[in-house]
Amino acid sequence: MVNRRYRQGYIFEKKTAQVLRDVFVKYPQLLYYIIESRGSHGKADIIVGLYSQSNGVRTWFGVQCKKGYISRPEQRRAVTEARTQHGMFLFHATQNKEKKLVI
Repeated sequence: MVNRRYRQGYIFEKKTAQVLRDVFVKYPQLLYYIIESRGSHGKADIIVGLYSQSNGVRTWFGVQCKKGYISRPEQRRAVTEARTQHGMFLFHATQNKEKKLVI
């Protein structure tokens, strides 16, 4: 049987990846590639590669998914580490408890 918290995290990561896809589909000049890593203990749960066809710029960024509260200092530390160690922009995704939306 699957751990309940793992399953909740899995569903939240899938929801977050779908929100990203819904945003990128609105911009046809952007090509994107999304890598989802289940149960990762790394810097990011979702890695996104973007390529702009209009100017040829490639960008990679990560999204750390947390269903609970993430303090500002914790966010800053994670963002700084991801930038200095991996050269990656890092964002955090949380869930609005009332509306069940990804923020």
